[in-house]
Amino acid sequence: MSLSIKKDRLRILVCKPRLAIQTIKLNRFIRCEPLEMEYLYTVLQNHDIYLLDGMVDRRNPVRIASKLQSQIVLFTSFITNISTVLKTASRLKTLPDPPLVFVGGPHAEVVPAHFFTKDIDGVFFANQLEGIVSVIERIQQKKSYQDVPGGAFPVDGKFVTNPSPPLDPLKLPRPRHFLLEQSPNRYKIIYYKPCAAIKTAFGCTDNCTFCFCTEMHGGAYGARLIKDVVDEIEEITVRNIIILDDNFLTGKKRLLEFCELIKNRKLKKEFIAIGNARFIAQNPEVMYNLREAGVTALMVGFEFVTDEQLNVYNKNASVSDNNRTIEICQDLDIDLFALFIINPDWRHADFKKLAKYLRNNFLPFALFSTLTVFPGTKLAYFNTKPQEDKSKWWRYDLLRLHQKPGHMSSLMYYLWLFYLYMIPGMRFTTLKKFRQRYGLFGIIRHSVTSFFMGLEYLVKLLIWR
Repeated sequence: MSLSIKKDRLRILVCKPRLAIQTIKLNRFIRCEPLEMEYLYTVLQNHDIYLLDGMVDRRNPVRIASKLQSQIVLFTSFITNISTVLKTASRLKTLPDPPLVFVGGPHAEVVPAHFFTKDIDGVFFANQLEGIVSVIERIQQKKSYQDVPGGAFPVDGKFVTNPSPPLDPLKLPRPRHFLLEQSPNRYKIIYYKPCAAIKTAFGCTDNCTFCFCTEMHGGAYGARLIKDVVDEIEEITVRNIIILDDNFLTGKKRLLEFCELIKNRKLKKEFIAIGNARFIAQNPEVMYNLREAGVTALMVGFEFVTDEQLNVYNKNASVSDNNRTIEICQDLDIDLFALFIINPDWRHADFKKLAKYLRNNFLPFALFSTLTVFPGTKLAYFNTKPQEDKSKWWRYDLLRLHQKPGHMSSLMYYLWLFYLYMIPGMRFTTLKKFRQRYGLFGIIRHSVTSFFMGLEYLVKLLIWR
């Protein structure tokens, strides 16, 4: 296909698709700054680039591409976006002057083959940023790009993959937080708003069999220099920042350097970080320093409430680590968002055990997900039950069942899940936290929103199975 390309600039649309209507979503409470789009904006500023974040902007990407006469469309995709990306790509190819369509993002990084269709001109699965820049430079120069490392491209009707090592975090540019600067109030994590996002490292040091993140970055771990991270933080204009590392709590030396630089520069920020309970339990002094540096919230994967279940899925933590984490966060006044996994084979007694754990430990914030076998994970390799339904990728929203529960009806399972979500929200400690942040009228607004989200949750589960 030939393109009428300007000599020096290309018209590029970068799109993060909006979620399918069937997807159960938390975007009324959590809308994360799309950092991957802003990295693209940073490295492609010498072109006419337009960013469309479908999580906050419901405009039709095909109409925008047509209006802008986009020559290239870049999609960033999660597993729940696959169908939307493929349908949109098909519609883009019907335009009078169809653009080239490329796909990257988390899912393409692990399972690029899910995007191998006639309407896709390339899929980036390793060192994506550098690969995209190389391809666009070659298009600009009217050269072939099918051999660019880290990409898969159709050659004679068949996709050919070009191996590449994962990106080198030390070579990454500092992203310009363009969308955040443009519309700061669009992005928030519950009452942390507006909220920026940063990455200090890629990949994960843990090896949980159910986790998709451990398969990213080539299954390895790579970190940016802390000085470069703090330089980026200093440039961010908003107070709240979520650190999107799959596990920020990976080493004492690195974290203490982070704390020291934040304090020395007198940066007054509030950080939300993701971490492992074992590190927190074993390093209370490091956690004290992080709290002093501004870490006010932690998201921690507790997963299960028995050591037996934790060991089955190779979770590098114990129930005692989880309990100690709760104590440390309470002592340091750190908001703890505890993440739990529900196994469809559970009996009623297992649900009661988790409910009792929630009540006994006074957890104000907890999130629950259904154990889901994601393609590309270690769990998928050992799973004997068919899971993939390529016509319903939206079902991978971490709540829906992908198999019939072992000891109850599907409706009873979902009612248990709904009940678990209600427990933290009804606690006085949770209401107190929200009043501190929201005020009285904010609590009312939050409660009404939560009610309608719960209603939406039940309706969607009953309509779309």
